Amino acid sequence: MRDLDSIRRFVYREPRTSTGFKVTFMATGPPLSGLCRDVSETGIRAEFDDPLSTGDSGLLILRPPTGVLELRAQVAYIEKRQVGLLFLFETSWERMMTIEFITAIANDPGTSAMVRF
Repeated sequence: MRDLDSIRRFVYREPRTSTGFKVTFMATGPPLSGLCRDVSETGIRAEFDDPLSTGDSGLLILRPPTGVLELRAQVAYIEKRQVGLLFLFETSWERMMTIEFITAIANDPGTSAMVRF
């Protein structure tokens, strides 16, 4: 392997907040439970014991201490057990509410919130 083969292409990513809360992803088949490792305004990185496939889409439920957020998401990448899920916003309101929820996770873990789309 050449040294250049081990270098990943640079892709800008939104700033992420490290976390450790439970998530559920429901695509086809039974719901899959996982652990969110970090979150941004555009998606999450989580670990799942069960296999997922790139391109799978479904309902993602985030369960941080601040409340519950349910929204559509798609598997963007898989690296070992690390899965990148991209939020699929249907409206600008949904995007705005998600950003507010993510901000609450980052800034005030004692806040209570619940958002369903």
